[in-house]
Amino acid sequence: MGAVDVVLAANRPMGDAYPALTVEAIGSCAARQVSPDGASLWLVAADLAAGAELRWGAGHGDEAVYVRSGSLAIDGRVCPADGAVIVEAGVAVTAIADSDASIVHVGPADPVPPSDGLRGPAESAGRGVRVVGPDGLWAAVDETQRTRFFSDASSPTNRLWLLATDRPQHFESSAHSHSQDELIHVLRGELRVGRRVVGEGDTLWVAADRRYKLYSGDDGVHFINYRRDASAMTSPSHAGPLLEAGESTNMTWVNDTR
Repeated sequence: MGAVDVVLAANRPMGDAYPALTVEAIGSCAARQVSPDGASLWLVAADLAAGAELRWGAGHGDEAVYVRSGSLAIDGRVCPADGAVIVEAGVAVTAIADSDASIVHVGPADPVPPSDGLRGPAESAGRGVRVVGPDGLWAAVDETQRTRFFSDASSPTNRLWLLATDRPQHFESSAHSHSQDELIHVLRGELRVGRRVVGEGDTLWVAADRRYKLYSGDDGVHFINYRRDASAMTSPSHAGPLLEAGESTNMTWVNDTR
């Protein structure tokens, strides 16, 4: 595993066993890990049959489930397609697929929540499960993008960072770096990093402080971006490191919490 790596879904066959060891999967499912072995972050893509359950015990860090299709019921609430469930560290809970569902599940290799990041440790009292709908908590929506934070590491009780962006046209980032390791999972279209191609269902791994640049194809790209803790971006576009959060990046507070 290098500072930049691409994990191809085609090289990770679907299996009956659920790869995330923090969760017990009950019922019919097919899943695969689409993240580098031994990395600080992991990502599981799974298809759940109607009625299948994901059961968390208490031994896990902050985790999130993005729902690609179908819906998940959790604690009497429903997370629809294009929404996300944030399961805060140490919370025991069960999610049930209301219908056949396709999900992307992310989490940290270390179950102990971070304490030395940009925002310090999260509070342990009051942790629970957050269900965030398709509009996200913070959003930037115009003719060039639909970008939403499901969690920007600013909650009192978690430090998870999860963003989704849908770019309908060609997209090109500046050369930049982030202060946290990250996983970028492509939901539609493709991304290019140098000569590497990250297609639909594939995952890009980038280590903290590694400078890189992203390009999409002509038809744009839709991806989710996951980090374990609050992150700052360093880019020629900014005078200094920029804390990457909804308010600090001038996004609109939407709060589509279910």
